[in-house]
This record gives sequence, structure tokens and C-alpha cells, in this order.
Amino acid sequence: MTPLSPITAKAAELRSVFDQARAAPLSSGAQEKTEDLLAIRISRDAYAIRVSEISGLATDRKIVAFPSPIPELLGVAGIRGALVPVYSLAMLLGYKAETERIRWLALCGTEDPVALVFSDFEGYVRVSLTQLYAAEQKDVARTHVQHVVRATDMVRAVVSIPLIRKTIQRRCANDSVSKER
Repeated sequence: MTPLSPITAKAAELRSVFDQARAAPLSSGAQEKTEDLLAIRISRDAYAIRVSEISGLATDRKIVAFPSPIPELLGVAGIRGALVPVYSLAMLLGYKAETERIRWLALCGTEDPVALVFSDFEGYVRVSLTQLYAAEQKDVARTHVQHVVRATDMVRAVVSIPLIRKTIQRRCANDSVSKER
């Protein structure tokens, strides 16, 4: 075997040290920062919602439909003594409307609340912030996803509730403008 030049040997040593530092778990002695997530499925795809971005979770509410030019708006539901507009999370993410029984409602916001419905709730997951990764838009098929998380041996796209709410507000504003014309 040919001996490595001093520069090549040093580069290999630095690469090895770098790789070992990245492979070792980060432990600063301080308590590890975590993120609480709800694990859900939309059209069989794995997603997560940050618990900090919602104000509650409800189940099995009657949704009263009414005519609307906004296809994602399914109707209203009575939640916590108020009528709350209910939107299809699947449709907001670009899927077709879910045809199976829609059971779960994620409540978003306390002033002007909205509910986002989805059919499959898989559970609560607490992950280390080191398990959250920024998603590059070129790698993400859905526009409301800015992060992905590796949780319970599965990669899940993390739905950004603030982006979803902005989309809803924009859709409602566009609908009001078209009605005025």
C-alpha cells in the first residue's frame, strides 16, 4: 500500500474527526429541547402537527355543510360554545377530499378559530429538536410543509398551521373580492 502524503493523511484525519463528532449524540448536560407533535395520516401519507400551533383537538362533531365557493370549506361545527368554520386539511394540502369518515378536528386559534379535519390520528409524539429537519421546497410536494421529522422509525412531514391559516385567509379574501365584482 502506498503511504499517504501528509496533506492527504491530515484531510483523512479531519474527515474522520468530523464524521465522529456528527455521529455522536449531542449532550450538553442541559435538558434536551423537545417538540410535541400529533401524528396523523392524510390519504395514507404520514404527517405531524405541532401541538404548540393548535388550541385543541375535538372528535366526532357534526359538520353542517352549506354552499361555498371555497371547496376546502366543509361547513361549520359547534365547538366550545361557538360556531367554527371547518376546513378539509387533505384538500388544503392538495389531496382529493377524503371520502372516509372524518373524525378528528384540530382547532386552530382562539380569536377567529378554524377547525381542520382529518380522518386518522395515530398518537402523540415527543421528539428532540435534533430530529426536526428543514425541508427544502424542491423536495416537498406540499406547500404547507417546512419541516420533516423522524419519529418512531418513520419520517413525517410537519404541517405548518400558520401557513395553512394564511392560505385560508387568502382564499376567503379572494372570495370576498370576487363577490364584490
